[in-house]
Amino acid sequence: MTKEIKFSSPIFDLIDQPTPSVLKIPKSYKKMSPFFSSDKYDSVTIKKCIPFLDALTIGYIITTPIDYFIKISEEKEEIKFDLQYDENVPDVFRHLIGISHHDNRQVPEGVRNQYRTVNAIMKWINAWTIKTPPGYSCIFTNPFNRNLPFRIIDGVVDTDQYNLPIHFPFYWTQDYSIKETLLPKGTPMALVIPFKREDWKMKIEKGSIDNVLKNQLKLSHYIIDKYKRLFWRKKSFK
Repeated sequence: MTKEIKFSSPIFDLIDQPTPSVLKIPKSYKKMSPFFSSDKYDSVTIKKCIPFLDALTIGYIITTPIDYFIKISEEKEEIKFDLQYDENVPDVFRHLIGISHHDNRQVPEGVRNQYRTVNAIMKWINAWTIKTPPGYSCIFTNPFNRNLPFRIIDGVVDTDQYNLPIHFPFYWTQDYSIKETLLPKGTPMALVIPFKREDWKMKIEKGSIDNVLKNQLKLSHYIIDKYKRLFWRKKSFK
């Protein structure tokens, strides 16, 4: 049975709407060949890796609602944002699409992103409220397998209970030598993955070598697309 996830915003008609991740696949991935040489079966690229594609297309993407022009202050190691607003967005709604900051003292050094290039914790202000069916929550993280200059602080929210927009704290991870960056409107900003809350119990046991050999024998029947043909199951996010 297909479940429904709802995105709502008071300015839904003024900003780009969330989309299934499958609609935001990077152009470089689409253009690349499944093989990097004429000797195909020994030269597969990541285009043939189903786990990579599943991660690329899982869940839903929320994009930047406006252009963000980012300037890095070298003297104080501060990050400054010059926000370029769409002229159609009324002033009263501009607080719904900006960027705010966290005090560094809120996050201990040991769990801050080690690849941050600016010692500051910023936060994307998100205009969307997200609602899932009873018993379902959402993971919020960086869009998978994409080259972005920031890293969201991962979080899980019980979106069947919470009825407000969820904002996304992040670290700036672009090379510090790059002092100015334009993040165009529509840049993937956050990945939303709904999941059912269930209780789990871990079990550790010795595996059977016979099962390993049987699965290796199954794989040996095929030259290419082994995982896809034997084990993969299609996922759907619409």
